[in-house]
Amino acid sequence: MSASPYWPHDPYRQARIALQHGDAAPALALLAASRGDATARIHAICWLVDGVVPRLPLLESLLGRDPWNPDLWLLVGAVQQEAAWDARGAARISDTSADQIRGLRHHMTRARESLRRAAELLPDDPAPWFELMSCAMAAQTYPGEPHDMWKELVQRGGDVSYQANRLRLVSITAKWHGSEAECFAFARERTQGLPLGHPLYALIPLAYVEAYVELCSADRVLTRVWAVLRYLSKRTVRAEIDEASDRLLSGAAAFAAHPASPEAHQAFACVYADNGDLERARWHLERSGDEATWPWTYFGDKDERFDRARERAGLPPRHRPA
Repeated sequence: MSASPYWPHDPYRQARIALQHGDAAPALALLAASRGDATARIHAICWLVDGVVPRLPLLESLLGRDPWNPDLWLLVGAVQQEAAWDARGAARISDTSADQIRGLRHHMTRARESLRRAAELLPDDPAPWFELMSCAMAAQTYPGEPHDMWKELVQRGGDVSYQANRLRLVSITAKWHGSEAECFAFARERTQGLPLGHPLYALIPLAYVEAYVELCSADRVLTRVWAVLRYLSKRTVRAEIDEASDRLLSGAAAFAAHPASPEAHQAFACVYADNGDLERARWHLERSGDEATWPWTYFGDKDERFDRARERAGLPPRHRPA
C-alpha cells in the first residue's frame, strides 16, 4: 500500500496563512466556493481559524463594508468562538477561574450573534450550526442545547462532515454532555455499513481516546496508573480499533482525496504510536499529511508528539513549508 507522506498543495492551509498575515480574501473565496458542499464547508471553517484570533479586529472591521456576506459572518463567528475557547483554557470547568469564565462568556455571546446572522443569511448552511454546537458545548444557554444544535446541523446535511461527527462525539462524552456509553454508541452507529476507507472509521479510536483520557483524570491513583499502562492494550479494545483500522486502510486509495483523510489516519496513528505498535502507526502516518491534527493535543504538544511518532516509525522529517 503506497502513499505519499506529504500533502499536495493545500488551499485551506494557504488561505489560513494568508489570513494570519492579514489577507482575508483567499479564506472568503474558499468559503464562497464551498457553499452547498457540507463536507468542504465545515472542513474549511475548521482549518481557516487556527491561529487567526489576533486578526479578529480586522475581520470585524470588514463587516462594516460587507454586512450581507454570510461567509464573512461565519468566519467572524468562528474566530470569535476560537477567542472564547482561548479565554477559557483547556482545563475542566471546575479548574477554570472566574476571569476565564467571564472571557468565555463575553466572546461566546458575540460568536453566537455572528453565527446566528450567518444562519439567517444562508438558511440551508450547516456550518453555522456546527459552530453553534461548539458554542453550546462550552457554554450552553439551556439544558440540551448541544443536542439541539446537532439536530439543526443534521437537518441541513452537515452530518456527512468528519469534523461535525468528531465534535458530536466529544460533546456526548461524560466530561461534557453525555456518557461513555453514549459516546461509544454514537461511534459504532456512525461507522456501521460505511464503505471501506471512509474517514469516519476514525470515530472508533477517537471514542477510546476519550475514554482513556477520562480514566487518566480519575480521582483514584490506581485507576490512572492502570489506564496509562493497560487500557489501550486490552484485547477487546485493540480488536475493535484494529478492525476499524483495517477497514480504513483497505479503501484508503478511494478516499485519498477526501479532505478529512489525513486527520482520520492521524487518529489511528496517535493511538498506535502511544501504544508502541509502530508498524501500524507507520501505515497510518504514511497517509497522515504533514500537519499535526487531533488528537495529539491530548498527549502534549501536538507537533512534538507527531514528529516523535514519525521518527519512531522510521519516517523522514516532515516537510514544513514557510
